[in-house]
Amino acid sequence: MPDSVTDYGKHKFHSGSARPKIVGVYAGAGGWTTPTADERLTKGTAERLRDAGFTMVRVRHHFKTQEIILRRYLGG
Repeated sequence: MPDSVTDYGKHKFHSGSARPKIVGVYAGAGGWTTPTADERLTKGTAERLRDAGFTMVRVRHHFKTQEIILRRYLGG
C-alpha cells in the first residue's frame, strides 16, 4: 500500500495514521532543498524519494520538526 505508514513511522509518531508534511529533502552533496510539491511522508513517497537519490527528509508533525533517514523509515 503506497499511502501506508511503515512500522517505523507508527513508532516514531505514535500513530498508525500519521502522515507528516515533508518540508525538506536531502541528497548528500546537493544538501538540503525544498520539496517541489506539497507532500506527506508515506511509504510510497519515501520509496519514490529514495529511488530519486534522496537519503533524508525533514518533516513537520504537529509542532515538531524532525529529520528522518529514508532507509530507516522504510525498514532497510
